[in-house]
Amino acid sequence: MIAYNHEWLNNLLVREQADQAHETNCISKEEKERVYMTYPSGFYTPNIFVRIGLFILTTVIVIFTIGLCSLLFLSSGNEKIFGGLFIFFGFLIYGGLELMVKNNHYKSGVDDALMWMAAGCMIGGLNAVANISSQSNAIIIFIIAGWLFLRFANAVMAAIASLALLAIIFFSVIKLGAVAKAVTPFVVMVASAFIYFFVQQQLPTQRNKQYANGLLLISITALVCLYAAGNYYVVREASIAMFNLKLNEGESIPLGWLFWVFTITIPIIYMIRGVQKKDAVLLRVGLILVAAVVFTVRYYYHFIPAETAMVTGGIVLIVIAYALIKYLQEPKYGFTYKEQDEPFFMDKLQVESLLIAQTFSAPNLPADTGTQFGGGTGEGGGASGEF
Repeated sequence: MIAYNHEWLNNLLVREQADQAHETNCISKEEKERVYMTYPSGFYTPNIFVRIGLFILTTVIVIFTIGLCSLLFLSSGNEKIFGGLFIFFGFLIYGGLELMVKNNHYKSGVDDALMWMAAGCMIGGLNAVANISSQSNAIIIFIIAGWLFLRFANAVMAAIASLALLAIIFFSVIKLGAVAKAVTPFVVMVASAFIYFFVQQQLPTQRNKQYANGLLLISITALVCLYAAGNYYVVREASIAMFNLKLNEGESIPLGWLFWVFTITIPIIYMIRGVQKKDAVLLRVGLILVAAVVFTVRYYYHFIPAETAMVTGGIVLIVIAYALIKYLQEPKYGFTYKEQDEPFFMDKLQVESLLIAQTFSAPNLPADTGTQFGGGTGEGGGASGEF
């Protein structure tokens, strides 16, 4: 399914482990170079600055090419013609993407730009050709982003596909009537939880290691969406904007107390489960969402001036962070401030075993020709004194 060379992708994982081992002084530079020689990778992957430059250059070339061809149909003024042109260029750009990948471009900037331009042209062209509904747009985005994730293992496309899937569920439910609109937040929360637990089952498997980054980002997206679907501010403002809910100033939404419970408790649950499972993703997402709790409470209840609240909150967070850093200099209960030796989303590849296997070899032993006697002499009985 993945367009890139599978063997080279696996070798990149081994190289990353070797880099981690070298940075932590577990192996020498010579040993790391030996791993690189044993596990070659023929991908063209420049440094970040060249990658950004190639991304911009490719984008400019594609835009100018499409613009030049659009001039031929400028006099027609027909949006559908331009839509068809964009769809045509979308497929053409995708063909160029496949060609560049076959030429061993991997995160070079060129393949990144072509992937995003192809998706943008297809989605924009389809919207120009036909009057597509929000639900249909979500389906199109899900199909395109899902395919690009499966084909090129792009993590951002994975997150977009998961958001599009939740959008499909959302737009499907609200069409079922007033009662369905009322339970939509709960449906989205359940769907987000299902996506998260499903992805957690896929992460440890060996066959999905090339998709590990994308699956990790899907997990984070699902956790954030689960919280957003139950956040009081999101539910209240979305109900007013999309469902024409009429509320007087200070009036709460139906079941407002329940959404306040979700708003406050979900980040706490994330952090507790993160501590229990030693899951850094749950813990970090929970910590970030604490800021959403503060914003939501502060938006509706003004206990103190905003400036005072921000300064006080900043001081408290700095003090807590400093105390935790000092406390976790040495590992405590499975946590430490020190950076991990390897990315937590990757399988352990046992770099030490690889080094031992290639560094040491069995000595050359003479061939076994069976038990042999003779050549010795000894005293008496016709024997000499030599052994």
